[in-house]
Amino acid sequence: MPVALRPARSPARLVAPVILVTAGLLLLSLGGLLPGGLAPGGSLLGTDAARAATSPAPPPSGPAATPLSQSPTIDSPPAGSFVGRSTTTVSGTRAAGQEIQLLNPGEGDPLCIIAATASTDWSCTANLPSGQHVRLRVVVTGDSSLAAEETIDVLGEPGVTGGPLGNPASNGTVRGSAYPGASVVASVSTGESCPATADTGGAWSCTFTNLPSSGGHTVTATQQTGFSAPSWSNDSAPLGIRFDFDRPAAPVVSSPTPGTRVPQAGSSYTGTGEDGAAVTVFAGPYSLCTVAVAAGAWACTATGTVAAGSYLVIAAQQDAAGNQSQGSPGLAVDFGPAPDGTPSATPPSSPTGPPAAGSGSPTATAPGTPSASGTATPTPTATPAPVFPAPAPPAGGDDSASGHEPSLPGGWNDPTQFTSAVLPPGANADFSWFEAVLFAIGALVLLVIPARLLSGTIVRARDGRPLWNTAALAGRNRASEEFEKAPTLIVNRWLLAAASVAAAATLIMLSGTVSSQPAYLRLLLAVVLALVVVNAVGALVPQWWSSRVWGVPTSVTFLPRYLLLVAVTALGSRAFEIHPALLFGLLGSVAVSNGHSAIHRGQLAALRAGSLLVLAILGWLVLGVLPTGGGFGDLLAAEVANSVVLTAIGSALLVLIPIGSTSGRSIVAWSPLVWVGLTLAAFTVMFAVLSPVVGLWHGEGGVTLMWVASGLFAALSVSAWAWQRFVVPEPTH
Repeated sequence: MPVALRPARSPARLVAPVILVTAGLLLLSLGGLLPGGLAPGGSLLGTDAARAATSPAPPPSGPAATPLSQSPTIDSPPAGSFVGRSTTTVSGTRAAGQEIQLLNPGEGDPLCIIAATASTDWSCTANLPSGQHVRLRVVVTGDSSLAAEETIDVLGEPGVTGGPLGNPASNGTVRGSAYPGASVVASVSTGESCPATADTGGAWSCTFTNLPSSGGHTVTATQQTGFSAPSWSNDSAPLGIRFDFDRPAAPVVSSPTPGTRVPQAGSSYTGTGEDGAAVTVFAGPYSLCTVAVAAGAWACTATGTVAAGSYLVIAAQQDAAGNQSQGSPGLAVDFGPAPDGTPSATPPSSPTGPPAAGSGSPTATAPGTPSASGTATPTPTATPAPVFPAPAPPAGGDDSASGHEPSLPGGWNDPTQFTSAVLPPGANADFSWFEAVLFAIGALVLLVIPARLLSGTIVRARDGRPLWNTAALAGRNRASEEFEKAPTLIVNRWLLAAASVAAAATLIMLSGTVSSQPAYLRLLLAVVLALVVVNAVGALVPQWWSSRVWGVPTSVTFLPRYLLLVAVTALGSRAFEIHPALLFGLLGSVAVSNGHSAIHRGQLAALRAGSLLVLAILGWLVLGVLPTGGGFGDLLAAEVANSVVLTAIGSALLVLIPIGSTSGRSIVAWSPLVWVGLTLAAFTVMFAVLSPVVGLWHGEGGVTLMWVASGLFAALSVSAWAWQRFVVPEPTH
């Protein structure tokens, strides 16, 4: 192998180093000749050393005094040893009457000064920095040539700072500080432990998963590094932490009330919650404000601007231990000016914090709290609102928020529109299964079946021709095949699948407001994982069943046009303010090979739609049992579950519509009864999941308008079908 030779340095490049070395040697030699120079007694030893040099040394004590020219020694800890604690006692010997200093390894300043006495032993207890080859140096005051030096390895105790929010309350997660890159093991008084690794900044966190119940425990931690192995540091000082694994109840929003019209900016919100919890108020996809609960009540004012329209106002709270509640029942609120164009009246200004309980009046209540007569007690104006502490952010989080609107812990741990998009089963007190079934029957009778009749009518009217005439687009003198056949492009199928999933996830995120917060990168990951789950169930389950049970080969085909359906449903949900959104998440189809009957195709399509429906129901049930911490993992799990529910039920519903070559048409051709059952079940689950939207429609009178529009569509579709079927004569060929 040829070796590249480095060119020799030119003589000019050697001039500067030679001059510097010569000047240094000259200064050192002059230091020994000039009084007060760099020799012993000079000012480079620091102010303490200079002061000692100008004062006379104490006379030797006793007739057998050790000469003052003797250098001190360091006997403990021994050179090259390992010390597993920060506070260490360094000791050794010296000449009687010597004042010595133990210098700081990092800065050279004294860690301690041992006064001159008749004793020849000395010791100093000091805090040493953790690290490999920590330099210990002891010098005689006034004569730095009399010194002793050695190196040791030091790894002090790590620190335990508290729970996920930095306070002594935890939902199982604890945080602390340690040597960068160290392996940390935290332990509680009952014997459970959890491992962690400190990041480059020294921060670490871990979660106890085996604690039997909530309660107070003392937590300690120890650490190990590459230079200390196999030794560990001493345990840290024990810190008492109150562990709380109970999810707080959803907060209550007292004002504004349903149907209220509020300004787009500066609107005020009040309610009740759990003391010490941080309440965040949402209007659809907008995060309006965050405030801590004190004396059981909270109040905050929106800091941003909301687009004009009607939204469901929902509040969620995170307790001091980091447990996240479910969202409160949605309240339909109108944002913007009144319909006549005049500005809407601004609600009475609410204080930035709730009044303190027991302020001197026996009848004092929190703002917005219903009184015994059933009316809300007005906020007193004579007593200013107290300042109450907000939950502290975790290490490394954004601590710029102050006062009464603390941000949730860290940019990565902020909630998004998919964190609590779907209410778990039983969380909506206004939900009625009877109403959901009624809506499902109405959708089937007034929308789906008429749409099928209208589609068939249009196709028959065109004598079986498609709606788009591709030949006309190709031109008279050129064959349409030139435009219908794309050039062959070989693309790795895994790369194509990854790009399609990423594009679909981005489109689904656009169903709500997206900001530049780091939490939306977490949301993108959650939607990608949800799409992988939905497409795996929608493709692999039917394929496995067909090949293993029926013995019928199948194939999975990627359909680019499905991305258009993903975009239409996501952007349509945003345009029509449907929250939670109605989404589509499939990117491919499953088909049996040629030569098999319509029965196999219909059964395979029914199995596909049914598996998506079951997945949506399972995801909905999982939402009620997910961990409620406010950490990255808990929020990611909630967003994955919400995304799975919305994309699975939306996909099952849309593939059941019997138009074109969908699964629904194959099921109808095989068994209309099975198709009716699956479609009714899918619509019922969809209306159950979208129950907050239905409640909003009820509040705005939109349900009546929806029934009227559906009835008109059904009447027109059935009329067109009947006209063609019974009035228009059969075409003659």
